[in-house]
Amino acid sequence: MCLSTVFLNAGDTSTEVMKDVAHIEADKDGYWLFNLFGEKKFVEGSIQSVDLVDEHLIVLHSHKPA
Repeated sequence: MCLSTVFLNAGDTSTEVMKDVAHIEADKDGYWLFNLFGEKKFVEGSIQSVDLVDEHLIVLHSHKPA
């Protein structure tokens, strides 16, 4: 099973948003993240990168200034 960890970059700061993300849905100015346990979280931003080989990392870039 391929689960991902999502980080949010804002300026020089990178913050872990959610672990064990199994599903992502685009919605207006951001994304809904759903983890393996049914929890969900909305994050404003755009996808900066996705690395499904090295630890399944997804990095979002914040539209808001840091």
